Formats: sequence, structure tokens, C-alpha cells
Amino acid sequence: MKKILTGFVFCLSITSCSLDTIPTSQYVEDNFWKTPEQIEAGLVACYNTMYNVYMYGSNLIFSETGTPNAYNYNGTYGWRVIGDGSVNSINSDIVNGKWGACYQGIGRCNTFIAGAPSFVISEEDKKEMVGEAKFLRALFYFDLTNMYGDAPLILDKPDVNTQSFLPRDPKAKIMAQVIQDLKDAFSVLPATSSQTGRANKWAAKALLARVYLYNEMWEEAEKAAEEVMKSQKYSLFPDYRNLFSRDHENNQEVIFDVQYLYPTFVHSGNGLDVILRQFNTIAPTLDLVKSYDMKDGSSYTDGKDLYTDRDPRFYATIVYPGATYMGQIVTNDKFINTGYTFKKYSRYDTAAAAIDDKNDINIILMRYADILMIYAEARNERLDKPDQPIYDAINEVRNRPSVKMPLFDKTKDNFTKEQMRERIRHERRIEFAGEGWYYNDIRRWKIAKKLMNGSTVQKYDGSIIERRIFNDKNYLFPLPQQEVNDNPNLLPNNPGW
Repeated sequence: MKKILTGFVFCLSITSCSLDTIPTSQYVEDNFWKTPEQIEAGLVACYNTMYNVYMYGSNLIFSETGTPNAYNYNGTYGWRVIGDGSVNSINSDIVNGKWGACYQGIGRCNTFIAGAPSFVISEEDKKEMVGEAKFLRALFYFDLTNMYGDAPLILDKPDVNTQSFLPRDPKAKIMAQVIQDLKDAFSVLPATSSQTGRANKWAAKALLARVYLYNEMWEEAEKAAEEVMKSQKYSLFPDYRNLFSRDHENNQEVIFDVQYLYPTFVHSGNGLDVILRQFNTIAPTLDLVKSYDMKDGSSYTDGKDLYTDRDPRFYATIVYPGATYMGQIVTNDKFINTGYTFKKYSRYDTAAAAIDDKNDINIILMRYADILMIYAEARNERLDKPDQPIYDAINEVRNRPSVKMPLFDKTKDNFTKEQMRERIRHERRIEFAGEGWYYNDIRRWKIAKKLMNGSTVQKYDGSIIERRIFNDKNYLFPLPQQEVNDNPNLLPNNPGW
């Protein structure tokens, strides 16, 4: 049975409400923190930010359309203009909304942490709950800086009088706080979460590994990932397709996810089933289809059959012309934009699935395969030449029972550091296709300009849909114009904007 965080939706954002008065319709600080139930509700409010439309629901998956992996035809959430390079400080919902959504969560976490000294609960429970709030604050700040770079570092509870005109702090300063928050969380959180969907110590360590990786702290990233691996708490789920199904949520591979439960919590927008099947607004590209290797481990080359003998992850991820979908053979015009759609986070690849928008499959933010890939990437960047543990980590991902791709052999393949780097990057693209992480990957690798600028989006038949532009300035979002209007001290804007 699915479980989900429950509690009051408590007004704790920096901008959406005032804490100066006590209304009759909502809790504020002067009449809160009085009971364990109220304290629990305050923490749930911190978690609830993850459901914000600009955070980790369908919007995360839409980020694929800002990469060579997918195409968005109608501008949903503003990802179309990011993909085609016409984005600016006013024409993209995600650019305008992400900043405020992150600070909503940060404000709630700060309020909870500031209130902790007055909590009338056991010290053990208090430490654990503050640890969860610090984990979430780190997550939100990490997300914020990935998109915008420098930002005001705020650790106090919301106060419009002192915080409304703060300048931006360097990203490095924020990352130091994120790392400290995650270390603090790891030290107090239990190894097993007290409730499904809650952060535990290994979620904190896994996020710390990702933070280190994104900041090119190779030795630290390798060590953090290795600690998660050695904990033996997680392992790969045997069935790659069903890893993303409702019936197998919270399996042994999932380290941290966003819990959904119909009717209270469903994917933002129209639900991923409707988005993927009917609207086809997250449409896989021909480029992604061609990027999957053949089953024998060789690269796909033009002239080979596009849909025969491919990496099994292709069939578990992509619906293509000629595939069986909902009990029927897919025709060329089934998916109106590129001819393809994603299976991940969809229920429609079974004939019995009902056509509705009630998709409540959990969105996975961290899973064990990512830890293995973080370990391999960080260790490869640290060493002069890849060693056996790097091969072992990648091979473990490729050797999943439902995948069984040919394993790399250190003796025969004998990859250089640069060759292994390319193999790791390719493996990440394939393993996590359709999950919303490739946008961050190609930007942190500084290859987005090479991949995107001047490229085309093509349908299954090779016809061109869109030409793309990516300039150096696109490695960061511009600051939202409304935020700059409200606080000119945020300027100067990011380079190129």
C-alpha cells in the first residue's frame, strides 16, 4: 500500500504570507509549535515544497526537452524556449518560477529549524526532524544554484524587512553550507527512515555525493558514493522497466523520491500519462533513439534497423513505431511530434491501463544506479587511468538482470581516462534517459554548447522539426525579471544576460 507524508499545509514561505499577525484560518508562529502534531505538520510543510509545480513533478521530466533527448512543441513550463535558445528573463515559466519555489522551501526549512529550540518533544526526535529539514534545505539550495549560480544565502526564518534586498552570495559559499547541512543530517538521521518518503542518513550521503560530483570534488564524491555502496542498504532492482512503475515503488534501488498519492498528490499539470501519451509534449528524439547501443555492445550506425537488437533499456524506455502499446501496434503517427514517447513514469504500456490524468507514480530523485555512476565518474576523474573498481561499477549497472549488456573488460578494452569518461557519459545518458537529469549533466560537463548549438530535432523519419541554439550564457538561467524588479541588489545578472 502506498504511504505519503501527511499534515497541515503550513504557511512558511518567505513571500506568500506574513507571520506578523494571527489569522483565524491558518497557523502562524505565535500559535504553533505547541504539540507534536503541529511540529510534524511544520516538517511536512517543508517536504510539501517538492510538489511545487516548478520543482520535482512533471517539470523535472520536462527538462529532458532542454537537451538532445526530447522535444517540447508547445512551450509547457517554458522549456521550449530553453531548447531552442530563445529563452530570456521573462518568457519562461520555469526560469521565472524556480527561484521562488526554491526559496519557498528554504524559508519553510529555516522557520522549522529556528523553531526547534521550543519544540516539546524528545531530544532524539528533535535532532532527527531538524536533520530532515537540513537535508531538504540543502536539496533546495543545490537545485537553486544549479540553475542560477550565485544567490542570497539565507539561514534565518523569513523576514521581509531584512531579507528582501539582500545581494547574491557566491555559489561556493552556498555549497559550503549545503555540504555542512548534509553532514549534519547524516550524523543525526537514522539508517532507515521513520516513515516512507522521509530522508534517512543514506539519502543525505547520496545527495552529498552528487553535490561533490557537480562541484568537481572528485575524491570527496568517490568517498561519499563508496560509503553508500558499502552500507549494503541498496541494490539494483532487477526489472528496469518496473523500477518506474506504481506496483514497485519504494523498492531496494530507491534512495529518495517524491511520494505521490491520488487524489491529493498527483503529477503537476495534466499528469504524466496524459503528457506522454496524448499531448506528446515530452517527445523523445531520433537522436536519443540512435544513441542506444546494439544488444551486442556495438554502436548503432545508420543503415541498421532502428528497432531491432538494441540495448534492452531502449525497449523499457521508448515507445516507437511498430512497438506494442496498450495492446495495440503503434503506427507512425501515433505520437504526433516525433513519433516516440517515454514509458518511464507511465502506466499506458499495458492494455488494461485506464485513460485518465490520475498518475501518482513516485518520482525518483536518487537511486542506487546513480551512486554507482557517481563513483565511477569521480574515481575516473581522480585517477590517471581507470582501474578495475571503475569497470566494476559500470558493469554492475549494465549487468542488471533485465538488461544484461556486454560487460567492459579492463584487459581487452583497456580504456584511457578520456575513453572511459566518454563511456561513463554515454552510460549516464542511456541509464537515466527520461528521468530529468541529462540537462544538469550536459551543463556541468560543459558540452551542452557542442551538443545543442546548431543541432536539429528530428522525427522518426529524419524530418527536421526544430533547429536549436545554445550559447555560453545558457549554462545558467537568467535571473527572473520580477525578482530583479523587486530587488535590484541581485544584479549584476549572470554572464551574457
